Amino acid sequence: GLEELTRLIQQLPAGYRVVFNLYVIEGYAHKEIAELLGVSENTSKTQLFKAKAALRKKLEKQLLSG
Repeated sequence: GLEELTRLIQQLPAGYRVVFNLYVIEGYAHKEIAELLGVSENTSKTQLFKAKAALRKKLEKQLLSG
């Protein structure tokens, strides 16, 4: 459920987690995230991509072991 997903998100590395939360949950654009965090827009996009991949991996592992 949602609690489980929240727990997995919290396990992400800090940079991934911040971008994921801002983009997916808060609804910020990459341009805004880049400005907020003082990084390039490309860095924001890369962090989001890696965060999603890491989450997917964690979820698959859980589903397989569940």
